[in-house]
Amino acid sequence: MNIDKNTRLIDLTVADLMVIVKECMTEFMLVDETLNDEDEIGGYEIAETITGYSRQTLYQLKSAGELPYIGLPGGGIRFSKKMLMNWLLSYQKLTHREIQEKAETLKLKRKLRRK
Repeated sequence: MNIDKNTRLIDLTVADLMVIVKECMTEFMLVDETLNDEDEIGGYEIAETITGYSRQTLYQLKSAGELPYIGLPGGGIRFSKKMLMNWLLSYQKLTHREIQEKAETLKLKRKLRRK
């Protein structure tokens, strides 16, 4: 069956719908994978978008040496999307369950060392 923009939804079979969904999902997955592999580099605009911080806060964090950036030979700076995402994720808080699992792992390692 040829499906175009004038095809009525009621005229489609379940098999037709499954084909459409699979095509849409594979297109989405390919786009998502390329976005994950690419690193976007830019100025303060990118840093503002990724972090949600104001430009003034970004200036302060950069000056304090807390914000990862790329220094250019001419004195300019650029930000890497991946570096900023890793920096943000480094402040991720563990859940109580994750803390408990980590503690149990450390206890087990300690017991194994003492034997």
